[in-house]
Amino acid sequence: MTGYQSMASKLLATGLYSLEPDSAVGCELKAYAEELDRMYAELDILLREAFIFTAETYGISEREKFIGRERDDLSLARRRELLMLREKNADGGHGVADLYQLIESLGVLHYTVTLVQRHGRITIEVSDTLTSEQKADFEKAVKTFTPVTFETIFRYLS
Repeated sequence: MTGYQSMASKLLATGLYSLEPDSAVGCELKAYAEELDRMYAELDILLREAFIFTAETYGISEREKFIGRERDDLSLARRRELLMLREKNADGGHGVADLYQLIESLGVLHYTVTLVQRHGRITIEVSDTLTSEQKADFEKAVKTFTPVTFETIFRYLS
């Protein structure tokens, strides 16, 4: 039902209005309905973009920018998958597999992790091209995840 149909049915039900197409009330309703229909369409888009599972454009991009790196080089399905991994690991995990998932959820796909437990050191070598801002975001997220008793070393190969 369009905005016009909805408003017209409600006004007609009162018995106070005659809604002829060229009447003042009819023309006013058409004007209101045009804007209401546009606003409802915008709200539908906003609602769709608010959730990872349904977002298609800016909802995905803005979430990616928020966590560090926009991945418009990947398919929409892969981008959603990476965002869901990031959401899943937001509270941190407990093992090396969780660290790998975190790194990938941050959009870094080409990397190696070397863990030397007896020295308390984790070395992460990244082959992806990252800006200095993306590197800072990446390092902050990984350091938040890793135990404070470990030294985390980052090396960027590109």
